[in-house]
Amino acid sequence: MNSAVSMDTSVTLRQAFLIMFAYIEQHWESVGKPDDIGDLLSELSLWDTESGGKEPMDAAVFPDWLRCAHLVLEAEATPVGYRGADIQMVGGSPSMKVHR
Repeated sequence: MNSAVSMDTSVTLRQAFLIMFAYIEQHWESVGKPDDIGDLLSELSLWDTESGGKEPMDAAVFPDWLRCAHLVLEAEATPVGYRGADIQMVGGSPSMKVHR
């Protein structure tokens, strides 16, 4: 793995989509290939279109994914940033931080 890759590495939306797909596929394989994750991967799988581009098999997936990308990027442009992936603790914030 390239040590230059970090949480601050810039990627295109296409690369972000492919990274997401690779992560889900890797997870699917590691947990015994459950059908529900396999179904999601099928919907996300890219196929060639008449225009020469590649789009997910399920036509509704890409517009939904782009909406999520817009939501995250818009939130990241604010001082607070996108908080949807943060751990949510009932009763307050965790008392310790993880240092890497």
